[in-house]
Amino acid sequence: MQLRTEQLPDEIERKGLSPVYLISGDEPLQLNEATDLIRLKAREQGVEERIVLDVATGFDWNRLIEESASMSLFASTRLIELRMGSSKPGRDGGKVLTKYAEQLASNNILLITSDRLDKRTQQSKWYKSLNKVGVTIHIWPIDVTRLPAWIRQRVQKYNKHITDNAAQLIADRVEGNLLAASQEIDKLCLLIDNNEITADDVISAVTDSARYDVFELIECAYANETKRLMRMLNGLKSEGMEPMAIYGALMWDYRRLCSMAYHFNNGLTLDKLFAEYRIWDNKRKQAIKSILNRHNVKKLHALLRQANSLDRKIKSAEKHTAWDAMLTLLLAFSGHNINHSN
Repeated sequence: MQLRTEQLPDEIERKGLSPVYLISGDEPLQLNEATDLIRLKAREQGVEERIVLDVATGFDWNRLIEESASMSLFASTRLIELRMGSSKPGRDGGKVLTKYAEQLASNNILLITSDRLDKRTQQSKWYKSLNKVGVTIHIWPIDVTRLPAWIRQRVQKYNKHITDNAAQLIADRVEGNLLAASQEIDKLCLLIDNNEITADDVISAVTDSARYDVFELIECAYANETKRLMRMLNGLKSEGMEPMAIYGALMWDYRRLCSMAYHFNNGLTLDKLFAEYRIWDNKRKQAIKSILNRHNVKKLHALLRQANSLDRKIKSAEKHTAWDAMLTLLLAFSGHNINHSN
């Protein structure tokens, strides 16, 4: 049975715990809260023993069957957590998961977590078998248009109300970071005595939790997210970060990109390159694909020369122009041609 994340608490209250849960997605707060709820309810039902199996290269899938069948010295029911992450079961794992679902013979609870599962995986025999006997939940990131509504719903758990303007203000400040949003909501609801939280309350109490991180700035440039790029660069500047600190991270990352572009141009697949350069995050993969589709190797190396001129500017008497030059370079990564001086 497939559920949405917000349906899980009521489903457990009405029917108790399912023998199998498969929770997949790339948004950590919602995934962690769903798994924490299942662990909590299992403890409330007297499940004391917890077995954790991490799926990695060479993982023996038969361990799942063995753990399920083995008798515990401490309890008749155990919580078995199978953490797949970005790994896929493959043929051997698929057979074991299907067998497990078809031969539910113990009182154990199986909790499987994984990164987002694609449509093809959802059509597999093992997935359908688990969905038939248990609960599957797909967790999707909350996009910026839905985030204010998510914030309002979150505040209601404290028996408080937040105005639309206040919810939008929090959403703008946290930049899609649900964990930061949750922390700010918790703090606001503890600090504000009134039942209604206004925009003035948010302005006075909320710190700017937008993730002005250098590598996310670079990722924005690769992905052509121009507005967010400019907002993040201004954020870093206002926080007092030195241009050279950004430049160092920028060049480390960009030289790796140029190396990847060279190998990609010579026939190596992106999947192999991502594995070789240890790039696992799907959003970052998409950003790299975007800039490689936008610029060929020749253009990337031309931009590298432009970056070297930025280095000279930062170290020279023209340091005051470094922020504008950096913005010009990042926009050039995004494919925007802006006149600049070397």
